[in-house]
Order: sequence, then C-alpha cells, then structure tokens
Amino acid sequence: HAKYVSAGPGGQFVKQTTEAYKGHSYILNQKYNFYQVHWHTPSENTINGEFFPLEAHFVHQLDDGAYLGKESLVGTLSHLAVIGVMYELSDECDPDLDLFWDAFPIDSSKARMAPSEVAVNFNDMLEDIVKDGFYHWDGSLTTPPCTEGVSWNLMKQRLKVCQRQVSRLQEALGNSQQGVTVNNRVVQP
Repeated sequence: HAKYVSAGPGGQFVKQTTEAYKGHSYILNQKYNFYQVHWHTPSENTINGEFFPLEAHFVHQLDDGAYLGKESLVGTLSHLAVIGVMYELSDECDPDLDLFWDAFPIDSSKARMAPSEVAVNFNDMLEDIVKDGFYHWDGSLTTPPCTEGVSWNLMKQRLKVCQRQVSRLQEALGNSQQGVTVNNRVVQP
C-alpha cells in the first residue's frame, strides 16, 4: 500500500511508495503517470458558473514510453494532464478524505506532516465517477509558472464533502498563508 505525505499545509499530498512508480491513468487514450494530488478551496473551476467548496486536482504526466525519441519528461512541467473532481457540500463527509484529512498540519510552523501508513486508493474513487463522463479543455497550470498545454479533464460526477473537512483545509491554509483561507485562483475566461 502507498503512504502519503503532505508537502505543506496547503492541501498537497504526494503519493510515496517504495518504488518510483506511483500509478497511471489513461487520459484521452494516452498513458499518463500519476505525479501528485492536491485540493483547492473554493474550486478553481466552475460548472455553469457555480463554484464548489472543494476541488481535487490529480496531476499526471505523459508516460516517457509514449514520448519516444525524446528526453525524459520526469521533473519537467511538460505534457501534463489534470483530472479534476468537484466536491459538493453535504452532511456526509467523504470517507476517503477522512482516512488522512485530519493529518493536515494546522500549526504553520510544521511544513510537513509525518508519513502516514494509511492506504488511500484514489483509483477506486476515480473509476466510480469517470463513467459519468468529463469536461475536457486545453489550458494551463493554475499556479506559477502557469505552464500552458495542460490537458484538463473535469469529472461531471461530484463527490460529497462535509463542512468539517472544508474547514480543516481552510484552517491549515489560514495558518500557513498569513490568514488567507483560500487557495484558488480567479476563474479564467
């Protein structure tokens, strides 16, 4: 099973395994290797103008084997794809998030949390929601350097999140960002 470690209190979890391989997804019939997952509150994207309290970004990079004849893509910001998942506010908490969500460091002096032995299977979660389809567009990363040429794939089906889970991320953000409790960018036209 995988271990997850936070790169900081801002909602970014990087999947750590004993091997270098972290998993993959097929996105528009091309193999992309999983790189990391992070969350934004509120959402960075909208559906019909509606924001959501939480959005996950599963960041992937085109598999080197699929990019024959070129230098390795690993460590670059080239040929990226993001699978986005929106969360709707509910009385029900997301059980997958509950496996590790309380491990977010609330104290801003702690840049990292200890590795967790908790196994979270994001593939099962994504397989359950991908059957309802997704919105696709070519765009850019939402944080500097805002690299262009990113394949965006936003799932149409939404997951549930409770206010406790949203508040936990907001508190961690506020403590690490001088009181700013959001980490989304302005929606682009």
